[in-house]
Amino acid sequence: MIYYICIMRIRKPINIENEADTVLMAQVASALSHPIRIALLNYVKSKNTVRNDVCNKDLVAHFPYSQSSLSQHVKKLVEAQLFVVVYKDKYSFYSVNMNTLNRYIELLQSL
Repeated sequence: MIYYICIMRIRKPINIENEADTVLMAQVASALSHPIRIALLNYVKSKNTVRNDVCNKDLVAHFPYSQSSLSQHVKKLVEAQLFVVVYKDKYSFYSVNMNTLNRYIELLQSL
């Protein structure tokens, strides 16, 4: 396969109606651009309905990936504000930020 990359130089500031929404859409779209991150989001969301938060060791036990690999993917979801993190002792607990997810869905539907 051959991939072509298009690089666009911007000479003037872009006039964006609601820049915060545009940035949110780009961040969430980027975070969801990898299949494992979509799987992580679905897993944590399903567990959040059954119990509170999902521990990082739960993710390692459930997915066939190394802890370091999962950590990098989770980091992208946290940066996109799709996951909320609570730190307790040496563990990280994750829950889905439904406000961000719902806002992203609204913005997509408005396109």
